Amino acid sequence: MKNTPLFSVVIPVYNSEESLVELHRELCDTFRLMDNSYELIFVNDCSLDGSLAVLQKLKRNDPRIMVVDLTRNFGQQNALLCGFNYCSGEYVITIDDDLQNPPEEIPKLFKKLCEGYDAVFASYRKKKDKTYKNIGSILVRRLTQKIFQLKNSLKFSSFRIIKREIVEELRHINTPYPYISGMILNITRQVANVEVEHKKRRFGRSNYTFSTLVKLALNLLINYSTYPLKIISFSGIVISIAAFSIGIFVFIRKLIMESVRTGWTSTVMLISFFASMFFLIAFIFGEYLKRILAEVEKNKQYAVKIVYKSEFSDDPKP
Repeated sequence: MKNTPLFSVVIPVYNSEESLVELHRELCDTFRLMDNSYELIFVNDCSLDGSLAVLQKLKRNDPRIMVVDLTRNFGQQNALLCGFNYCSGEYVITIDDDLQNPPEEIPKLFKKLCEGYDAVFASYRKKKDKTYKNIGSILVRRLTQKIFQLKNSLKFSSFRIIKREIVEELRHINTPYPYISGMILNITRQVANVEVEHKKRRFGRSNYTFSTLVKLALNLLINYSTYPLKIISFSGIVISIAAFSIGIFVFIRKLIMESVRTGWTSTVMLISFFASMFFLIAFIFGEYLKRILAEVEKNKQYAVKIVYKSEFSDDPKP
Protein backbone atom coordinates (compact mmCIF):
# COMPACT_ATOMS: atom_id res chain seq x y z
CA MET A 1 0.00 0.00 0.00
CA LYS A 2 1.59 3.32 -1.07
CA ASN A 3 0.01 5.63 1.51
CA THR A 4 -3.10 5.96 3.64
CA PRO A 5 -5.88 8.48 2.96
CA LEU A 6 -7.60 10.29 5.81
CA PHE A 7 -11.06 9.52 4.45
CA SER A 8 -12.59 6.49 2.73
CA VAL A 9 -15.97 6.97 1.11
CA VAL A 10 -17.97 3.78 0.49
CA ILE A 11 -20.78 4.10 -2.05
CA PRO A 12 -23.04 1.11 -2.82
CA VAL A 13 -24.16 1.39 -6.44
CA TYR A 14 -27.26 -0.06 -8.05
CA ASN A 15 -28.74 1.21 -11.34
CA SER A 16 -27.41 4.75 -10.93
CA GLU A 17 -25.58 5.42 -14.17
CA GLU A 18 -27.14 8.90 -14.50
CA SER A 19 -26.01 10.22 -11.10
CA LEU A 20 -22.50 8.76 -10.75
CA VAL A 21 -20.56 11.41 -12.68
CA GLU A 22 -22.21 14.23 -10.74
CA LEU A 23 -21.73 12.40 -7.43
CA HIS A 24 -18.04 11.92 -8.18
CA ARG A 25 -17.63 15.60 -9.04
CA GLU A 26 -19.37 16.77 -5.86
CA LEU A 27 -17.30 14.44 -3.68
CA CYS A 28 -14.06 15.63 -5.25
CA ASP A 29 -15.08 19.29 -4.83
CA THR A 30 -15.92 18.71 -1.17
CA PHE A 31 -12.60 17.07 -0.29
CA ARG A 32 -10.69 19.67 -2.30
CA LEU A 33 -12.21 22.37 -0.09
CA MET A 34 -11.45 20.30 3.02
CA ASP A 35 -7.87 19.85 1.79
CA ASN A 36 -7.78 16.22 2.95
CA SER A 37 -6.66 13.00 1.26
CA TYR A 38 -9.41 10.55 0.33
CA GLU A 39 -10.37 7.46 -1.62
CA LEU A 40 -13.71 6.59 -3.22
CA ILE A 41 -14.85 2.98 -3.11
CA PHE A 42 -17.77 2.25 -5.41
CA VAL A 43 -19.34 -1.18 -4.82
CA ASN A 44 -21.38 -2.17 -7.86
CA ASP A 45 -24.17 -4.39 -6.53
CA CYS A 46 -24.74 -6.11 -9.89
CA SER A 47 -26.43 -3.13 -11.55
CA LEU A 48 -28.65 -3.87 -14.53
CA ASP A 49 -27.90 -0.59 -16.31
CA GLY A 50 -24.60 0.93 -17.46
CA SER A 51 -23.36 1.83 -13.96
CA LEU A 52 -20.28 -0.39 -14.19
CA ALA A 53 -19.21 1.17 -17.50
CA VAL A 54 -19.56 4.66 -16.01
CA LEU A 55 -17.51 3.63 -12.98
CA GLN A 56 -14.79 2.12 -15.18
CA LYS A 57 -14.55 5.38 -17.10
CA LEU A 58 -14.33 7.42 -13.90
CA LYS A 59 -11.67 5.03 -12.61
CA ARG A 60 -9.48 5.57 -15.67
CA ASN A 61 -9.42 9.32 -14.97
CA ASP A 62 -9.14 9.25 -11.16
CA PRO A 63 -6.58 7.00 -9.42
CA ARG A 64 -8.30 7.56 -6.05
CA ILE A 65 -11.27 5.46 -7.18
CA MET A 66 -11.67 1.78 -6.47
CA VAL A 67 -14.48 -0.19 -8.12
CA VAL A 68 -15.63 -3.47 -6.60
CA ASP A 69 -17.97 -5.48 -8.83
CA LEU A 70 -20.14 -8.08 -7.07
CA THR A 71 -21.25 -11.34 -8.70
CA ARG A 72 -24.94 -10.75 -7.95
CA ASN A 73 -27.22 -8.35 -6.12
CA PHE A 74 -26.57 -8.77 -2.37
CA GLY A 75 -28.32 -5.61 -1.16
CA GLN A 76 -27.14 -2.25 0.15
CA GLN A 77 -26.06 -3.41 3.60
CA ASN A 78 -23.94 -6.29 2.27
CA ALA A 79 -22.41 -4.00 -0.36
CA LEU A 80 -21.38 -1.59 2.41
CA LEU A 81 -19.73 -4.41 4.37
CA CYS A 82 -17.85 -5.37 1.23
CA GLY A 83 -16.61 -1.80 0.85
CA PHE A 84 -15.49 -1.74 4.50
CA ASN A 85 -13.16 -4.64 3.75
CA TYR A 86 -11.34 -2.60 1.10
CA CYS A 87 -11.19 0.85 2.70
CA SER A 88 -8.00 2.12 4.34
CA GLY A 89 -8.88 5.61 5.62
CA GLU A 90 -8.90 6.72 9.25
CA TYR A 91 -12.52 7.80 8.84
CA VAL A 92 -15.09 5.96 6.76
CA ILE A 93 -18.05 7.74 5.18
CA THR A 94 -21.05 5.95 3.70
CA ILE A 95 -23.25 7.79 1.23
CA ASP A 96 -25.97 6.81 -1.24
CA ASP A 97 -25.48 6.90 -4.99
CA ASP A 98 -28.62 8.95 -5.81
CA LEU A 99 -27.36 12.48 -4.88
CA GLN A 100 -30.02 12.86 -2.18
CA ASN A 101 -27.20 12.95 0.39
CA PRO A 102 -25.26 16.19 -0.35
CA PRO A 103 -21.47 15.56 -0.20
CA GLU A 104 -20.97 19.19 0.86
CA GLU A 105 -22.47 18.22 4.25
CA ILE A 106 -19.54 15.85 5.00
CA PRO A 107 -17.55 18.53 6.91
CA LYS A 108 -20.47 18.84 9.36
CA LEU A 109 -20.39 15.11 10.06
CA PHE A 110 -16.62 15.18 10.55
CA LYS A 111 -16.74 18.20 12.86
CA LYS A 112 -19.28 16.45 15.10
CA LEU A 113 -17.22 13.23 15.10
CA CYS A 114 -14.21 15.18 16.35
CA GLU A 115 -16.16 16.03 19.50
CA GLY A 116 -15.42 12.50 20.72
CA TYR A 117 -18.00 10.29 19.02
CA ASP A 118 -17.35 6.96 17.31
CA ALA A 119 -20.01 7.46 14.63
CA VAL A 120 -22.21 10.32 13.46
CA PHE A 121 -25.42 9.88 11.47
CA ALA A 122 -26.98 12.53 9.26
CA SER A 123 -30.39 13.70 10.44
CA TYR A 124 -32.46 15.29 7.69
CA ARG A 125 -34.26 18.59 8.23
CA LYS A 126 -36.94 17.48 5.80
CA LYS A 127 -36.83 14.29 3.75
CA LYS A 128 -37.61 14.79 0.07
CA ASP A 129 -39.04 11.31 -0.41
CA LYS A 130 -42.38 9.82 -1.28
CA THR A 131 -44.96 9.59 1.52
CA TYR A 132 -44.74 5.81 1.93
CA LYS A 133 -40.94 6.01 2.30
CA ASN A 134 -41.21 8.73 4.94
CA ILE A 135 -43.81 6.74 6.88
CA GLY A 136 -41.74 3.58 6.54
CA SER A 137 -38.63 5.40 7.77
CA ILE A 138 -40.52 6.64 10.84
CA LEU A 139 -41.77 3.13 11.64
CA VAL A 140 -38.31 1.61 11.20
CA ARG A 141 -36.82 4.35 13.40
CA ARG A 142 -39.39 3.67 16.16
CA LEU A 143 -38.69 -0.04 15.90
CA THR A 144 -34.95 0.57 16.08
CA GLN A 145 -35.34 2.80 19.12
CA LYS A 146 -37.37 0.11 20.85
CA ILE A 147 -34.98 -2.73 20.00
CA PHE A 148 -31.78 -0.88 20.91
CA GLN A 149 -33.36 1.12 23.75
CA LEU A 150 -32.33 4.46 22.27
CA LYS A 151 -33.36 7.94 23.24
CA ASN A 152 -36.05 9.31 20.92
CA SER A 153 -33.82 12.07 19.54
CA LEU A 154 -31.35 9.71 17.81
CA LYS A 155 -32.03 9.02 14.14
CA PHE A 156 -30.35 6.63 11.72
CA SER A 157 -29.53 7.22 8.07
CA SER A 158 -27.26 5.72 5.43
CA PHE A 159 -25.27 8.99 5.33
CA ARG A 160 -22.77 8.69 8.20
CA ILE A 161 -19.13 8.85 9.23
CA ILE A 162 -17.48 6.12 11.31
CA LYS A 163 -14.10 5.86 13.00
CA ARG A 164 -11.75 3.25 11.61
CA GLU A 165 -11.63 1.18 14.82
CA ILE A 166 -15.40 0.73 14.68
CA VAL A 167 -15.20 -0.33 11.04
CA GLU A 168 -12.54 -2.87 12.01
CA GLU A 169 -14.99 -4.39 14.48
CA LEU A 170 -17.78 -4.41 11.87
CA ARG A 171 -15.55 -6.49 9.59
CA HIS A 172 -15.54 -9.32 12.13
CA ILE A 173 -19.34 -9.61 12.36
CA ASN A 174 -20.39 -12.48 10.14
CA THR A 175 -24.09 -12.40 9.33
CA PRO A 176 -25.80 -12.74 5.93
CA TYR A 177 -28.45 -10.23 7.09
CA PRO A 178 -26.42 -7.20 8.20
CA TYR A 179 -27.88 -3.90 9.35
CA ILE A 180 -24.97 -1.48 9.61
CA SER A 181 -26.62 1.00 11.98
CA GLY A 182 -27.66 -1.77 14.37
CA MET A 183 -24.21 -3.36 14.19
CA ILE A 184 -22.60 -0.03 15.07
CA LEU A 185 -24.84 0.27 18.14
CA ASN A 186 -23.87 -3.25 19.21
CA ILE A 187 -20.26 -2.05 19.27
CA THR A 188 -20.57 1.49 20.65
CA ARG A 189 -23.15 3.91 22.05
CA GLN A 190 -20.93 6.94 21.42
CA VAL A 191 -23.04 8.04 18.45
CA ALA A 192 -24.66 11.32 17.52
CA ASN A 193 -26.69 13.15 14.89
CA VAL A 194 -26.00 16.19 12.74
CA GLU A 195 -28.82 17.95 10.93
CA VAL A 196 -28.23 18.17 7.16
CA GLU A 197 -30.18 18.88 4.00
CA HIS A 198 -31.86 16.11 2.02
CA LYS A 199 -32.20 16.70 -1.70
CA LYS A 200 -34.97 15.61 -4.01
CA ARG A 201 -34.08 12.68 -6.26
CA ARG A 202 -32.99 14.00 -9.65
CA PHE A 203 -32.47 10.81 -11.66
CA GLY A 204 -34.41 7.59 -12.07
CA ARG A 205 -36.55 5.84 -9.49
CA SER A 206 -35.70 4.89 -5.93
CA ASN A 207 -34.47 1.34 -5.36
CA TYR A 208 -35.90 1.53 -1.84
CA THR A 209 -39.38 0.08 -2.34
CA PHE A 210 -42.13 -0.78 0.14
CA SER A 211 -40.99 -4.42 0.11
CA THR A 212 -37.45 -3.27 0.94
CA LEU A 213 -38.76 -1.44 4.02
CA VAL A 214 -40.71 -4.56 5.06
CA LYS A 215 -37.57 -6.71 4.67
CA LEU A 216 -35.59 -4.22 6.74
CA ALA A 217 -38.22 -4.28 9.50
CA LEU A 218 -38.22 -8.11 9.51
CA ASN A 219 -34.42 -8.11 9.57
CA LEU A 220 -34.48 -5.84 12.61
CA LEU A 221 -37.09 -7.94 14.40
CA ILE A 222 -35.59 -11.34 13.69
CA ASN A 223 -31.83 -10.71 13.72
CA TYR A 224 -31.51 -7.92 16.26
CA SER A 225 -34.27 -8.73 18.73
CA THR A 226 -36.08 -11.68 20.27
CA TYR A 227 -39.50 -10.04 20.19
CA PRO A 228 -41.04 -12.55 17.70
CA LEU A 229 -39.85 -15.49 19.80
CA LYS A 230 -41.06 -13.83 22.98
CA ILE A 231 -44.49 -13.27 21.43
CA ILE A 232 -44.69 -16.90 20.26
CA SER A 233 -43.48 -18.16 23.62
CA PHE A 234 -45.94 -16.02 25.55
CA SER A 235 -48.78 -17.03 23.21
CA GLY A 236 -47.81 -20.68 23.70
CA ILE A 237 -48.08 -20.39 27.46
CA VAL A 238 -51.41 -18.55 27.32
CA ILE A 239 -52.99 -20.93 24.79
CA SER A 240 -51.70 -24.04 26.57
CA ILE A 241 -53.21 -22.81 29.86
CA ALA A 242 -56.48 -21.99 28.09
CA ALA A 243 -56.57 -25.39 26.34
CA PHE A 244 -55.87 -27.24 29.57
CA SER A 245 -58.57 -25.23 31.37
CA ILE A 246 -61.11 -26.13 28.68
CA GLY A 247 -60.22 -29.78 29.09
CA ILE A 248 -60.79 -29.60 32.86
CA PHE A 249 -64.06 -27.77 32.31
CA VAL A 250 -65.33 -30.43 29.90
CA PHE A 251 -64.32 -33.21 32.29
CA ILE A 252 -66.17 -31.60 35.21
CA ARG A 253 -69.18 -30.98 33.00
CA LYS A 254 -69.25 -34.66 32.10
CA LEU A 255 -69.29 -35.61 35.77
CA ILE A 256 -72.17 -33.23 36.51
CA MET A 257 -74.22 -33.62 33.33
CA GLU A 258 -74.74 -37.24 32.32
CA SER A 259 -76.58 -36.17 29.17
CA VAL A 260 -73.38 -35.06 27.43
CA ARG A 261 -72.82 -37.10 24.25
CA THR A 262 -70.60 -40.17 24.76
CA GLY A 263 -67.11 -39.80 23.31
CA TRP A 264 -67.26 -36.06 22.98
CA THR A 265 -65.58 -35.46 26.34
CA SER A 266 -62.64 -37.76 25.71
CA THR A 267 -62.10 -36.28 22.23
CA VAL A 268 -62.04 -32.71 23.53
CA MET A 269 -59.75 -33.69 26.40
CA LEU A 270 -57.30 -35.40 24.03
CA ILE A 271 -57.28 -32.42 21.67
CA SER A 272 -56.77 -30.05 24.60
CA PHE A 273 -53.96 -32.18 26.01
CA PHE A 274 -52.06 -32.48 22.73
CA ALA A 275 -52.59 -28.79 21.98
CA SER A 276 -51.15 -27.97 25.40
CA MET A 277 -48.16 -30.20 24.75
CA PHE A 278 -47.61 -28.69 21.29
CA PHE A 279 -47.53 -25.14 22.56
CA LEU A 280 -45.37 -26.09 25.50
CA ILE A 281 -42.88 -27.69 23.08
CA ALA A 282 -43.08 -24.57 20.90
CA PHE A 283 -42.24 -22.47 23.94
CA ILE A 284 -39.17 -24.54 24.79
CA PHE A 285 -38.10 -24.67 21.12
CA GLY A 286 -38.44 -20.89 20.92
CA GLU A 287 -36.14 -20.43 23.87
CA TYR A 288 -33.51 -22.68 22.27
CA LEU A 289 -33.87 -20.99 18.88
CA LYS A 290 -33.43 -17.58 20.48
CA ARG A 291 -30.02 -18.64 21.77
CA ILE A 292 -28.97 -20.45 18.58
CA LEU A 293 -29.70 -17.44 16.35
CA ALA A 294 -26.92 -15.49 18.03
CA GLU A 295 -24.34 -18.16 17.22
CA VAL A 296 -25.27 -19.29 13.73
CA GLU A 297 -25.69 -17.34 10.45
CA LYS A 298 -22.32 -17.77 8.76
CA ASN A 299 -23.34 -17.76 5.11
CA LYS A 300 -21.47 -15.64 2.58
CA GLN A 301 -22.17 -11.93 2.90
CA TYR A 302 -21.07 -11.09 -0.63
CA ALA A 303 -19.00 -12.43 -3.53
CA VAL A 304 -16.64 -10.27 -5.57
CA LYS A 305 -16.29 -10.73 -9.32
CA ILE A 306 -13.48 -8.25 -9.96
CA VAL A 307 -11.77 -5.31 -8.25
CA TYR A 308 -10.39 -2.25 -10.05
CA LYS A 309 -7.89 -1.01 -7.47
CA SER A 310 -7.05 2.55 -6.49
CA GLU A 311 -3.67 4.08 -5.65
CA PHE A 312 -4.38 3.31 -1.98
CA SER A 313 -5.40 -0.28 -2.60
CA ASP A 314 -4.44 -3.07 -0.28
CA ASP A 315 -5.68 -6.62 0.02
CA PRO A 316 -9.15 -6.87 1.59
CA LYS A 317 -9.30 -7.68 5.28
CA PRO A 318 -10.29 -11.32 6.05
